[in-house]
Amino acid sequence: MNRKVQTYHLHTIPIHFQIEDALTARRLASQWTQFRARTATDAPPIHISLTTTDTAPPPPDTPAVSVGPDVSYYRQGDDLTVLFPGWGRFDVQLNGNDIRGRLGRAAVTTYGVLEDMILCALAPLLRRRGFYAIHAFAAAVEGRALLILGDTGAGKTTTGVSLLLQGAQLVANDTPLLHPEIDGRPQLYAYPGLLSAYPDSIIRFPALTHLLEDGQRLAHSEKISFAAETIRPDIWTDQARPAALVFPVIQPGLPHSRLEPMRSFDALQQLISQSIEDWDAATIPAQLRTLRSLVEVAPAWRLHLAPDIPRLPDLLLPLL
Repeated sequence: MNRKVQTYHLHTIPIHFQIEDALTARRLASQWTQFRARTATDAPPIHISLTTTDTAPPPPDTPAVSVGPDVSYYRQGDDLTVLFPGWGRFDVQLNGNDIRGRLGRAAVTTYGVLEDMILCALAPLLRRRGFYAIHAFAAAVEGRALLILGDTGAGKTTTGVSLLLQGAQLVANDTPLLHPEIDGRPQLYAYPGLLSAYPDSIIRFPALTHLLEDGQRLAHSEKISFAAETIRPDIWTDQARPAALVFPVIQPGLPHSRLEPMRSFDALQQLISQSIEDWDAATIPAQLRTLRSLVEVAPAWRLHLAPDIPRLPDLLLPLL
C-alpha cells in the first residue's frame, strides 16, 4: 500500500510521518501546517509511521510500568509501548528515533484522540532532546508569554482565546514545549494543534460565533475545533520567554474575575503532577530542574474566573 509522507520541523527536530490512511493524513496536515516551512537541521529525525486497522491492537506482553484509564505504558529495556485501550498503540524506541503507531479507525474519527496519542508517543523522545511538554495554553506579547495551566475544563482555552482576540500571539493551545536555554533560563516553544472550545464558551466571543451552527448555540455538544488562523493569519509565534503562570479556577458566583498570588512551591507542585511521568526516571532530574527554573522566573497567580470573560485581557495582560 502506498504511504503518504509528511515532513515537518519541530524547532531543531525533523519529524517524518509515513501515513497509510488518507483521512489520517488530512487530520495530521491540518494540525502541523505551520511547522512545514522550516529550515532543515542536522539533528537526527524522528520517524513516525501510522497504520490504521479495523480494530484497536491488543496490549503487548512486556511489563506495565504505568496503568491508567486512558493511557498505559509498557516497557522492557528501551522498548516502550504506549497503549490507548480501545483506540490503538504506539511502539517507541527510547534509544532511537522510530515510533510505530497502529490506530483503530475510531481513533482517527473521534475528536482529539489522534492528537493526544501522537503527543504521548512523541513526548518521551522530546524529553531526551531537552523539550518538555506542559499541559497549558501559552499566549505571548512581544516575546513574553503567559502560561495558563490547569486540568481539562478549568477554563484555559476560554481565558487564552480572550487574550488572542486582544492581539496576543499563540505559542501553543494545549502543550507548549519548555526547553532550558544556555543561560539556564527556560524558553517556551510552539507545538501544533487546533483551538477547541465548547459552544457555550465560543458564544461568549462575538468574533467567533460564525463557527457555531444554529443548533449548537445552546446545546452542550462536543467541542468545536478550529484553526488559530481563524482569528488572524499571523497569530502564531515560534517561541517566547515565560513571564507569568496563571492557574484558573472557575467560580460562576463571583461577580468579577480576580488574581491572587500563589507561592512558587505550590505552582511547582502542580507543574510536577501534570508534567512528569514517573515511569521515565532517566529524564526526571533534568525536567525537574527546568520546572524549578520556570517558577523562579515566572511569578504564579491563581485566577478566580468569573463569567466576565471580556474583562480578562485587562486583568491578565499587565502581568506581561
